[in-house]
Amino acid sequence: MAHSKAQKSSFLEEFRLLVSPKTSVLFASSFIIPLAAFMLYPFLTIFFTHRLHFSAAEAGLLLSIRFLSSGLLGFVSGWLANRLGMTRTYTISGIMTALVIVLLAFQTSLWSIVVLLVLMGVAESSVKTTVRALSNVALPAEHRGAGQNYMYWLNNVGMAVAMPVSSFALHGGLSRIPFFVAAAAYLVMALVMAAGFGGHGRQEPEPGSNTRKSIAPWTIFRQDRAFTLLMVSFVLWVMVEMQFESDIPLDLSYHLPHGAALYGALGAIDMILVFVLQLAAGHWLSSRKSPWYGYMGFLLLGGVVVGGLWQTTLGWGIAIVLLALGDVFSISQIMALMGVIPRDGQQAAYFAIFGMAQGIATFLAYALGGAAYQWLHPAVLFGLCVPAAILSAIFYRGARVRAGAPQSEAA
Repeated sequence: MAHSKAQKSSFLEEFRLLVSPKTSVLFASSFIIPLAAFMLYPFLTIFFTHRLHFSAAEAGLLLSIRFLSSGLLGFVSGWLANRLGMTRTYTISGIMTALVIVLLAFQTSLWSIVVLLVLMGVAESSVKTTVRALSNVALPAEHRGAGQNYMYWLNNVGMAVAMPVSSFALHGGLSRIPFFVAAAAYLVMALVMAAGFGGHGRQEPEPGSNTRKSIAPWTIFRQDRAFTLLMVSFVLWVMVEMQFESDIPLDLSYHLPHGAALYGALGAIDMILVFVLQLAAGHWLSSRKSPWYGYMGFLLLGGVVVGGLWQTTLGWGIAIVLLALGDVFSISQIMALMGVIPRDGQQAAYFAIFGMAQGIATFLAYALGGAAYQWLHPAVLFGLCVPAAILSAIFYRGARVRAGAPQSEAA
């Protein structure tokens, strides 16, 4: 009894230490931006096909451009943050995203849409990068991992609330209203961040450091093997987890009656599990001495193969539950490590690479997953998620060991 009470007090104390006027602004951004953005982004394919009359293939390629852009050009946010400061970078990127969204609402030309989506990918990834990096600057080192987990959880809450609101209240995909709502949110949060978080706008390099040269991604990979391994793990993690948004709904629609409706129900189950367990899982894992609890979360991601092999309502129900549990227990570990690995003076550069990895992995999940689904049997595609999940766990373990080695030596 005393042990459980101590754990509860520790959790409450950690939460109290996390909350301050400045971190409240970061938490607000972590909720409001995804809330507004996901009133728009998931419905762009419908908008492109039904309002602009592009083909399904063209709409899919257009949708992937935003992820490819953030994956290839995401380093820009770290470069800007190093020169202008993280708050200024957030403000400029937020205003630019708002402007691009408004312009996108009125475009009908394919190439003008492509250009705007490229700009959107860079600007939006800069917003996400800087808010994560600012969290590491604002919080004490021992609470940075918890802060990253809270922000990730708020992201998921915002996304979940956004989609039904857009569908039923804003006519998402069929009207321009979500464009204006998303643009307004980016603009307002940019101004709020500038007003409320300006004191942490720039990370000055320590005397004798050479921060300007160290922001290149290849330089960081060369100097920090733990971070390199973590990013490999994260790319594999995203490629498996993104099956929930790419190939799973496709498979359901092809093989099961009322597959689209079933996907909505399974999605609700997935979100409920993630919301209920995310914060509790992070705290529970932090109190366990054995790391194997965390590794098991990665392995559970491969449970999507159950749906691929057993294409029934029950089979996919089991697969989604396993995927949700794996998501919760593995991402808590990844975000906790992202709270401690980035080096002081290079927070923005590290999180820029984190955003680039997410963008590239999302693009690959859509592009390669769709091709594999079309050319191979679905069971083969979802079966590949098992070795991908295992490799993700192995690379995460390598990152965890390397990140902990200096601390052990110091102790």
